[in-house]
Amino acid sequence: MLLKKANELLAQNKLREAEFHYKTLLQAEPDNGEALFGLGKVALRLEQFDAAVYILQRACQHLPYVLEPLYALSDAFNAVNSPEDAQKVLEYATSIAADNPDTHYYLAQHYLNFGELDKAQATFEEALKLGIAPVTAYVLFELVQLGRFNKGNNYIDQLHHFLTQTNNLRLKMVCYYALAKSYDKLDDTDQAFNYFVIANQQQHKLSEFNTEDLIGFYDQLIEYNNESVLNLAKLNKQYPVTPVFIIGMPRSGSTLLEQMLAGHSQWATLGEDSSISNKVVAFLEHKTGLRYPQCLTKLTMPLINQARAIYLDTLSSFEGNCAFVINKLPSNYQNLGLIYILFPDAKFINLTRNFHATAFSVFTNYFAENEPYFCDLNEFALYHQLYEKLMSHWQQFNRLAIYNLSYEQLIENPKDQLTALLSFTGCEFEHTCLDFYKNKSAVTTLSKHAIRQPVNNKSLDKWQRYEAPLLSLLSLPQTN
Repeated sequence: MLLKKANELLAQNKLREAEFHYKTLLQAEPDNGEALFGLGKVALRLEQFDAAVYILQRACQHLPYVLEPLYALSDAFNAVNSPEDAQKVLEYATSIAADNPDTHYYLAQHYLNFGELDKAQATFEEALKLGIAPVTAYVLFELVQLGRFNKGNNYIDQLHHFLTQTNNLRLKMVCYYALAKSYDKLDDTDQAFNYFVIANQQQHKLSEFNTEDLIGFYDQLIEYNNESVLNLAKLNKQYPVTPVFIIGMPRSGSTLLEQMLAGHSQWATLGEDSSISNKVVAFLEHKTGLRYPQCLTKLTMPLINQARAIYLDTLSSFEGNCAFVINKLPSNYQNLGLIYILFPDAKFINLTRNFHATAFSVFTNYFAENEPYFCDLNEFALYHQLYEKLMSHWQQFNRLAIYNLSYEQLIENPKDQLTALLSFTGCEFEHTCLDFYKNKSAVTTLSKHAIRQPVNNKSLDKWQRYEAPLLSLLSLPQTN
């Protein structure tokens, strides 16, 4: 009964209540593997990664042939920067469940995230041999993304067959994206565009709000982030690094820029870290009793210091002498005022890209999130307008250290663009920045396939192959 209640609380994301129930049960039954697994999942969601590793290792000892704790333990090892241990766990899972396509899929994803493309390809192919399962849709999608196929040997028939075997909306949607990308690579742009439209329409059915619902929030961001609020910032440099935020629209090249900068001897990266919006904002809302951004009007120095400490705790995972730590979550552009108050020396890199190229990239990529601007071109156009309006507001404040960088110029002349950007932060260019594709560190964004290649201009004008239907779709109201 106690375990059932704890699992229900975890499913409702009531983490502290779930944690209490799991610990209560473990006091009576210290070797209860399911309770340990639940407690480990709580630790993961709370980003208590060292604790998660310890708890999930115990869970796996008591549930030696259950796969889900092994997958969770692998995630925990990756979170504490132990990818070798994560890989060993997934290889063990594959050894005890060799006929389960899920184990092969998770192992292949690990290889893919760390740039082992040949191993990823082979392992995805092994999963495909094991018959149809829900994960097959994602296996086929990743194989298509890897792009190692041609007109005579591809995955189109398997994708069509899978579509006849499932009624699951999300699985169908993933297959439609994969079919679209298949036809795109095979230069059948009519078929490709048709399937992209279907995939976007299917995903839009899963959206629970409209982009216009955000207009009031953006208006408030502009209203409450004013001179008097920004005057709360006091430079009190008691932390060893300078936070750097790459901001902008999705699919504007943030992963490429991040990996270039992370190749510098003085730079490190958090990846797409949501600590500002998920932790700092939540803390301030709780303490002030006001929603963000109105809560900024109630900031005090003690609150600011506590909020700063929350983000510094995230930065504390970095060891060594790096002077700059990147956070490349593009939507942090919504939080520039708050970030500046916490870190007056923070640097912001506003990465921009041709609107039509960005819209096309969003339209043709599968985002796990079901936000409407990821799956409807006109919704995206409105979202882009909100971004531009808010960025115009931030640009009025000279105190904000914002560097505007064009993705196209970065691609065409990476050395000069990086040299100027690094000079803005007080650093000198290092040639290792251009060797980013040789780095085997984890990349988990949609760019994880392309980032393993040197800088190239393949994607700059790709949208123009679809210019007529793309512009037509942008000019029409879209339906579900």
